[in-house]
Amino acid sequence: MKQRSSNSRNRYAGFTLVEVMVAFLIVAVAISALLFQMMGNIDNTAYLRDKTIAHWVALNQLELVQLENKQNNQLINSERSGVEEMVGRQWYWRIRPVRTQAEGFLQLEVSVSDTDDDSALVTIIGLIDQFHEPI
Repeated sequence: MKQRSSNSRNRYAGFTLVEVMVAFLIVAVAISALLFQMMGNIDNTAYLRDKTIAHWVALNQLELVQLENKQNNQLINSERSGVEEMVGRQWYWRIRPVRTQAEGFLQLEVSVSDTDDDSALVTIIGLIDQFHEPI
């Protein structure tokens, strides 16, 4: 009698093919969702890296104009643009002067892009004036 119960237990001891297939399906869906999320995080990290570097380029260009203004006490009259290399890549910047209502002040809009078109990753605004002694 003992032998019979042992044989019947062995016959039902494993998983059925349907159970194994359902388990594989669940694992495959979970791994796909995880990979999709990881790819999104990688894309966001690259975008934030580019935005941070573009911000540094914009701040550098604004500082150069402010240093020039401190040396000669002159406001810039026209738009400037150029290319700067930072972190092994080319960054395209544009400085656009905007007249203000206050006489002797000028607003500067500095835009930076990683391509040579008008789509800016970063735009910052600064001010220069004519009310200080030149260095």
